Amino acid sequence: MRVLVISDIHANIDALEAIDEQYDRLLCLGDIVDYGPAPVACLEALREPMLRVRGNHDNAVAFRTDCGCGEAFRHLSVETREYMWQVLSDRQISWLGEPELLLETEIDGKRIYAVHAAPSDPLFKYLPPDTPDDELAREAALADADIILMGHTHKPFLREAGGKLLVNAGSVGQPRDGIPQASYAVIEDGRVSLHRAEYDLERAASRLRELPLDEVAREQLTYILEHATAPPKNQGKTRGTHNLIP
Repeated sequence: MRVLVISDIHANIDALEAIDEQYDRLLCLGDIVDYGPAPVACLEALREPMLRVRGNHDNAVAFRTDCGCGEAFRHLSVETREYMWQVLSDRQISWLGEPELLLETEIDGKRIYAVHAAPSDPLFKYLPPDTPDDELAREAALADADIILMGHTHKPFLREAGGKLLVNAGSVGQPRDGIPQASYAVIEDGRVSLHRAEYDLERAASRLRELPLDEVAREQLTYILEHATAPPKNQGKTRGTHNLIP
């Protein structure tokens, strides 16, 4: 079986549509919305039936609550969330809140444990690629699985801890590891691989520039998209919020 694993689409339809993979099953680790310009198109593009868990931004849109994201990006998520509520239907908003926070399944004899963020905190904890070995081992111990799938940080990695493989699929729509390409993972015959897909950044940036946001927010979101990292500290502020920092 070939499984496509995606996470953190963030309403970037150009990035999502650039993933040209044949698969038997789709597994989405959440955060379909916020930050990006095309939430409706992204929801419509995702093929059912699909395995999925709820991300912190899906949770925030569906239940009108705080996303719990880092302070550096919070104001951008808040501003774009208002746009999400404007363009998504009530049914689509409800659909975002339907998945559980944890998914356990078996694929080709491998036990799979999937969350958006981390086993100890499925919605909010960040486990970046340089997470210390002992902390990663503690997280691995919480999952009765062979493979642990995560997203949330927008930074992909493959690491082993406690006899388990921990996989961060990265971000389809807003990578933050300096590589402005859609990131995703594939599970095939029990083996996991990380992949990238180039997409039309200028078209995606043009969509961002048309959003009904203030100019500085559009500028910051465009920079993140094009450079796959936070904007320089001197790029300005939006509504008196903090400068963006990595």
